[in-house]
Amino acid sequence: MSRGSPIASLADALDRRIGRSAPRPSVWPTGVGPMISHVIVVSFLVLFVTGVFLTLFYRPSVAPVTYTGSSTLYDGATLPHAYASVVRLSSDIPGGLFVKRVHTAASHLFLAAIVLHLLRVMATGQFRRPRLGNHLLGILLLLLGIGFAYTGELLPFTLVASSSLRIAEAVLASIPFLGEPLASIVIGTELPSDRILIGAWALHVVLLPLGFAALTYWHLRLVHRRTPTTHLRPDLDVTRVAVGRPLWPDAVARFALLTTGIVTLLTLSAALIPWADRELAGPFVPAEATNSVHPAWPLFFTTGALRVLPAIDLTFLGMRITNVFVAAAVLPGILIGMLAVYPFLERKLLGDDADHHTVDRILDVPLRAGAVGAFTGIGAVLTLAAGVDVLSFWLATPVESVVVAFRVALVAVPALAAAVMVKAAHTRARAEAEAFRRPAPVRPTSPQQEDSP
Repeated sequence: MSRGSPIASLADALDRRIGRSAPRPSVWPTGVGPMISHVIVVSFLVLFVTGVFLTLFYRPSVAPVTYTGSSTLYDGATLPHAYASVVRLSSDIPGGLFVKRVHTAASHLFLAAIVLHLLRVMATGQFRRPRLGNHLLGILLLLLGIGFAYTGELLPFTLVASSSLRIAEAVLASIPFLGEPLASIVIGTELPSDRILIGAWALHVVLLPLGFAALTYWHLRLVHRRTPTTHLRPDLDVTRVAVGRPLWPDAVARFALLTTGIVTLLTLSAALIPWADRELAGPFVPAEATNSVHPAWPLFFTTGALRVLPAIDLTFLGMRITNVFVAAAVLPGILIGMLAVYPFLERKLLGDDADHHTVDRILDVPLRAGAVGAFTGIGAVLTLAAGVDVLSFWLATPVESVVVAFRVALVAVPALAAAVMVKAAHTRARAEAEAFRRPAPVRPTSPQQEDSP
């Protein structure tokens, strides 16, 4: 590259403005947390690029059409237009199946990184002042990610979409007072209808990406404006000392390397793993549903709650409350609300109103350790409960017995996990206190040192 090339001039300008040569370098954290955030951003960009390609061939319509193409499974069959467009994309468009697999692999990585990042923030106390806004934005991003998963599951219009729509219809109809009119507005008076597919398409392709991009920009802007968290000693004044690396070229180089690794991983997984082969699930059939094909894993939580919670049908203050409403609306709402409220609860119970710029270890605060254990336990039990039928088959045990075991586990596992975490935190605190009180060992001196003047 010549010294006067446009790329070299741009690099010099960036270095003088925000890089190491700037009067005040634009510092960016490059630890584990920022790396996970970068995985989320790169996965979202891969989803956007591949999604644009997939959108060109997708048709959000339930009208029946006769498919004629390379798929021997469906050649000559009458299919919903949406499903036929997915089959045609996979079988007749060069590279279509590969792009669809990359899109699905990126969606799994995207949601897993969001969950992991939120769990890390909770475990290390990075939700404390002055970063509470970042934590709340992270919860909103998680909700949008779940919205991506659900709407993306509906678009291929498979039997899985049939089951998901029936569940959504039941959940909406279970909402007191507003249920039936709301279900009619959202889903329509009959299934299948173009309304639900067009609405899911608009959300998945337009509204949710715009919302996620806006919230991500806001989130990263707050991260940049506030000093990065650090593992360094607590007495370091990070509001005055730069913690992190200059954005140019250090952080950019690291993130470029990570981006290359993520794209390579997604490409290899798409070549080796049959992600998104929807043709095997079968098209949407109004009178049929299936338990043999499960929804996307981010929705296991709600599916598990629907399968495990006992039947509920009671009237309270004129409202009819059923287990569908409790499992799919009340319980998730309580848990998401607790994630948002916990920072305020911890601040109140511990009397801690100070700003924090260091990352805690998971066992540093017993209250927080117990809360993380309880949340993780609930999530794990309900996620595994989505597969009660599979577990019943593997264990050669009646489904009813497996359901009862999960009901017991839903109470016992979170309580046990919280107790173990709190006990471990107190044990660690006592060990560190004893080590602090123990006098330092006296190092023996050599004879030469004793005789020296």
